[in-house]
Amino acid sequence: RIMDRYTMYIIIIGSGEVGHHLAEVLSKSAHRVSVIDQDPVRIRELQESLDVQAILGDATYADVLMQAGVQKAGLVVAATDNDKVNMLACVLSRKLGAKRIILRIKDTARIKDYGFFYKGCLGYDVLLSTEELAAEMVLRTVATNHALEVESFANGRVQLRRLRLGSDSELIGTELMKLRLPGGVMIVAVIRKGEVSVPGGSFSLEVDDHVYVVGKRDSLDDFETLAGDPIKLRRKVVIMGGGSAGVSIAQRLDDIPGISVRLFERNDERARLVAEKLSSRVLVLVGDATDLDFLKEEQVGEVDVFIASTRDDEDNMIACQLAKSRGVERTVALVNKRAYSSVYNLMNIDVAVSPRLQCAQRILRFVRSDSVSSIAVIADGRAEVLELEAHFKGGKKERKVKNLGLPDGAKIGAVVRSEDVFIPNGESVVEDGDQVIIFALPDHIREVESIFLGPDSHVSE
Repeated sequence: RIMDRYTMYIIIIGSGEVGHHLAEVLSKSAHRVSVIDQDPVRIRELQESLDVQAILGDATYADVLMQAGVQKAGLVVAATDNDKVNMLACVLSRKLGAKRIILRIKDTARIKDYGFFYKGCLGYDVLLSTEELAAEMVLRTVATNHALEVESFANGRVQLRRLRLGSDSELIGTELMKLRLPGGVMIVAVIRKGEVSVPGGSFSLEVDDHVYVVGKRDSLDDFETLAGDPIKLRRKVVIMGGGSAGVSIAQRLDDIPGISVRLFERNDERARLVAEKLSSRVLVLVGDATDLDFLKEEQVGEVDVFIASTRDDEDNMIACQLAKSRGVERTVALVNKRAYSSVYNLMNIDVAVSPRLQCAQRILRFVRSDSVSSIAVIADGRAEVLELEAHFKGGKKERKVKNLGLPDGAKIGAVVRSEDVFIPNGESVVEDGDQVIIFALPDHIREVESIFLGPDSHVSE
C-alpha cells in the first residue's frame, strides 16, 4: 500500500450500480472503504467479492452511520437509487462529523432554482446527477468526428479518444514503431477481443481493434482520418426517448453548430411536453423507434448518429440494432444495468454510456483530488488514466522517460509544462512539477503513483 498521507476512510451509502462500481475500484487502492446497504443479498456479494467493510442497515438511521464510522470519515458518498434517502443521509452524515460529502441525485428539477439553499441545508460538498453526466459523455462522443469515447485532461488541452479501426484504415498491419502518425499523438492502449493491453513498438494493429490515443485536439482530428472514415462538417442526429436524459442530450446538441437533431417519443402527451422544453430547431416526433416501419418512414438510414436514451435497456438495444440495419453510421445507447455492458459490446453497439458508471468516475476524481488532478476509468474499469504532478524521490529535478522505471502496464501519454503540451518518447525529459498524463492497468496504479508522488511520500506495508 502506498502513501499513508493519501489514505482516506470512505463510506459509500448504497451498493447499486454506482456504489458497487465505486467500492470495487476503491477497494484496490490504499483507501479504507465501508459500504452500507439495506439489501442482504448485495451485502453478501460485497463480502464475498471485495475487500471492504459491508454493513447491512438503513443509512437514514444515525446508529447505522455511527457503526460505519461516519465520525471519522474523510468522505461519505450518498449513492443509492433513492434521492430522498441520499439527501437525508447527507444531513445526518454532516451532523455526525463527516469531513466531505458527495450527493448523487437523479432528479435535479427539485433543486434547480434553489441550489445554494439545498447545499446549505443538506450539507453536501459536491452534487452529481447521473443523467446529466451521461448527457455530457454522449455530447463529447457525438461532437467529435468518429471517437467512441472521449476524455479531457490538463484543462482541455489534452484528450484521450477511443476509435474502432475499420478494414480501410491505414493503420492496419504495420508495427507501431513504423507508423507515420500525426505529430502530437500517441497510441497508449488497445482493446482486442475484450482484452486491454499497453502496446510496445512491435505491436501491430488489426481490423476491429479499439485503440486509445492521447494528444492535442487538432492532432487527434488528423489521426481519426487514418482510422478509416472521412470527416463530416454537418451531422444528423436522432434521439430515442423524451425522458430527462434524452431532453438534456437534445438541448446540448442543439447548441453545437452543424448538428441537426430529431427526437422520437412514443407517448403523445410526453412528446408535446418535450417539444415545449426544446427550441424550434429540434424536431420532436411521436413514434416508436423499435418499430422498423417507423424508422423506414423517417429515413433513419440517412442519420449519422442514433442515440437510444430510454430507461429500458432492451428497447435501447433493439432500437440501435434496427437503426444499424437501416444504415446508421454510429449508434449510442444508455446502459442502465451494469450486467448489460458486455451485452452491448457483443451486439456491436458503437458507444454504450452508463449514467451510473459516469457518476462513479466523477466521484473517483474527487476522491483522488489531493494526489491526482484528474482520473478517468475506462474500458469498463479495466484501465485508468491519471494526471499526476511529477515529484521524484531523492530530490531529483528531472528524469528521462526511459529511466523512470514504468511497468509494462503503464505509459505516459502526454506531459504538460506551463502552457506547453508534448507527447514524450523514451528520450524525453520529465521535470519536477510537470503534469504527466498516464495510462495504466489497475494492477500498476500504485507503482506508477510511487514513481511520481515525491520524496515525502512513503510506502506502508
